[in-house]
Amino acid sequence: MDVTVRVYRADRRSRLKVLGLIAVMLACGVLEVVINDVPGWLAAILITVLAIVDGVWALSLWRTRTVVRADGLAVVGVARTRTWAWHDIRDLVVETQSSPPRRLIRLHDVRGRKTTLPYVTEAHLPDLHALRPH
Repeated sequence: MDVTVRVYRADRRSRLKVLGLIAVMLACGVLEVVINDVPGWLAAILITVLAIVDGVWALSLWRTRTVVRADGLAVVGVARTRTWAWHDIRDLVVETQSSPPRRLIRLHDVRGRKTTLPYVTEAHLPDLHALRPH
């Protein structure tokens, strides 16, 4: 039995750099609210909203990944994980987005839906096709 699992996600160093940037942005937002002598109730709302937005951004960076196994594929997001068995996948396609120009790997399922595979690049496609049963 083959237990090969491939996980595609941002590397640890990149995640830590962006988390540092998120922390600096949160600190700047809080400082801006405090310096401008915003009323207490409004300051609490602004800081809460800023903390929630930055928290969701950080969580998405930490959780988002594509997991490929012999039995199928999963896309892990902030709030949910979507899974497909190989027989539910019609094709894996490289699509070009024009603004800004970049190439995305999209999963096309048998129902006609498209899903972008986070952190999967063209270089990873041979590995994905190798794990897919024939």
